Amino acid sequence: MVREHRNNAWVVRTGYCGQQEKSCIERDFISFDLNLHIMDLFGNELMEMKHQPQNYKKYLHFGDKYRDFDKRFRKEFEDALKNVDHSKDRPEMIRKMKSLNSKLQKFDDEVKQFDATMHEFDEFEKVEQMKKALLARISTPPVDMLEIWAKDMLHFVNGIRIYDLIVIPLMCDRQVAIGRVRDNYKYREGKGVLSHSRKMDWHDTRVPFENMFPGFEEILESPFSVTLLEGDDREFVKGIVVDETF
Repeated sequence: MVREHRNNAWVVRTGYCGQQEKSCIERDFISFDLNLHIMDLFGNELMEMKHQPQNYKKYLHFGDKYRDFDKRFRKEFEDALKNVDHSKDRPEMIRKMKSLNSKLQKFDDEVKQFDATMHEFDEFEKVEQMKKALLARISTPPVDMLEIWAKDMLHFVNGIRIYDLIVIPLMCDRQVAIGRVRDNYKYREGKGVLSHSRKMDWHDTRVPFENMFPGFEEILESPFSVTLLEGDDREFVKGIVVDETF
């Protein structure tokens, strides 16, 4: 699931031949290993999907109601604080303030859960849309790869954003390169590995596989070519990057 955007970090496998990895670094771009001839079947459709409004936004009227409640609640809270007597003779008022604060925290948690649920729903719909497109274009797609391809394509086109961090494994050297996305997804017909790509600024540091976070090599064994990093793994990658180098 792609969280609310705050400079996400991704592992993107660009291929196993070595040449494609080298091209990404030398020419400052990123692509990914999804049998690119399959991607070429969907160039225009992927661009259309890139510019589609997020489906979950049709539910944002619920979000508007939440924000309206939040605004009114915070005003009530601030007004109540102005009249609080912090002396020992007014413990009831202090208790009410604690109760208000508890309600506000609960509300904030509900909003975060609402946002996460809408992101999950949006991704589910888009993956199903991409699976239908794959079935329509490829007569006998491997069923076990259908969802994997759909999610990889969706994440590369829609999930990754400008300023996100990208980790690409340099398989021949058993090192990773890390860079920052500096442009939106582009489709350019007939450009080979550059047909489906994003421009990058690459960090100077190369990190050996064994110095990456625990579980990194398990990601390399995953069938997915585009993997969102979360929690400590994301923070590990952020810790490698020194913003001044970009």
